[in-house]
Amino acid sequence: MMREKRRNGYSVTMRRKGVFLIILPVVFAFVSFVYVGVATAESDSTVSCGGDLDGKTDKELELALKQCEKEIEEQKKLLNSKQRETVTIERDISILKYKIAKAKSDIRAREIRIRRLQREIAKKEKEIAELSEKVDTIKASLASIIRKTAELDSYTLVETFLSNNSLSEFLLDIDNLDVLKDKLRVSLSKVRTLREEIRAAKEELQDKERNERGLKITKEKEKRMTLAYKSEKERLLSMSKKEEERYKQTIAEKEKIKNEIRNRIFRTVGGTEMTFGEALKLIQPFEERIGVEAALVLAVLTQESAIDGVIGRNLGKCTYNQPAPNKSGTVMSDRQKPSFLAIMKELGMNPNTTPVSCPIPRDGSYGGAMGPAQFMPTTWWDVKTGYGYKKRVAKVLGIERPSPFVNLDAFVGTALYLSDARELCAGPKGFSNTFDVWSCTAAKYYAGLRVRGSKLYRHMRPKYSYGYKVAKRAQAFQKDIETLGL
Repeated sequence: MMREKRRNGYSVTMRRKGVFLIILPVVFAFVSFVYVGVATAESDSTVSCGGDLDGKTDKELELALKQCEKEIEEQKKLLNSKQRETVTIERDISILKYKIAKAKSDIRAREIRIRRLQREIAKKEKEIAELSEKVDTIKASLASIIRKTAELDSYTLVETFLSNNSLSEFLLDIDNLDVLKDKLRVSLSKVRTLREEIRAAKEELQDKERNERGLKITKEKEKRMTLAYKSEKERLLSMSKKEEERYKQTIAEKEKIKNEIRNRIFRTVGGTEMTFGEALKLIQPFEERIGVEAALVLAVLTQESAIDGVIGRNLGKCTYNQPAPNKSGTVMSDRQKPSFLAIMKELGMNPNTTPVSCPIPRDGSYGGAMGPAQFMPTTWWDVKTGYGYKKRVAKVLGIERPSPFVNLDAFVGTALYLSDARELCAGPKGFSNTFDVWSCTAAKYYAGLRVRGSKLYRHMRPKYSYGYKVAKRAQAFQKDIETLGL
């Protein structure tokens, strides 16, 4: 009995020890995990929004960005809370302080995003270079295969019998020819695949470059706003209590000006009417994504910026098949019609009643431009090549069937076209002055992306030129946008 008890006691003790030995590593692992987690959290918290970015890893940049975004959210809450208070000089000084702090955090966040994008761009450029190198290698191999195939292909049956070669050698050559032709098919397939990969990689690279340019545009805008906030803050600090009533009156006048700007009628080149505030609300969210200023897009889209009303005059009053004195005999050229009819079919619209632009004699024999941004059918979607701004607009907006007759779709299409033009106007080989970049971009929008030299200067330099007028209007719109604080 005692033995049994001892045995049971021993058994229980051993079982407890066994359980303890099993639990101990688990507890240790859990404690280690918690410790590492805490240590990581502590190390994450040491990454600041305003630290030096040089030499930072991708992970460190990501943590710094999160810290900036956290600060921005906190400043937004403080700002919203302060703005609900009664208007006083002290209250507005506090608001300006929060705005300055938020703008600094915004600028820093964009600097981090730019740094990360630059790294991604460098990787993508390397990838494209490697793919191009592969294509060159395969091309060299292809050339060799083609030469050998041509040699064997030209070796006829009669020549075989006339030569000293045996029939077995001839049959071996035929086998070799089949092998070479198989290799040729495989190599051609590889080249096609690699070319498609290069095209996709280049499109992704262009998207990243546009995004980087957009971040830089926003960063510069925020720098200007920060300077304006600081100047306003200094002005308020210098004011006395006696001047507070006059200050309140000034605030009321500013709000009146802002409302006038927001509600000003904005007419697009295609005749659509909306308020300036509505038009700005449509395009401004895409500045960073597309890499072109909202002010420039709106300056191109507005009818008032046209040269003597050439753009915006007599538009949207014709139909595509309406008789006209030109080679095609209709408002729209024969080249544009297949794309126009395909667009109409896709959108479920009647081509015979859908309005398009009428021909303007001083600008050409044909009309046919569509919607508020006046896209030509093949520019929107060329059914022969499968290319056009339609696909890119669809990608940006995340929709299946964008329409050149819808304001948002047309505005985004215009911004993308201008972004392509801007890329050719700015940079190391282009213009550095913002006005010249805008004027050049507008000139290319008006005369075509390939225009250059004296023809480009003719459309952007003189004060009566399209590019110059658009750039001046863009400056005015930029001032309006800054007055609105947007």
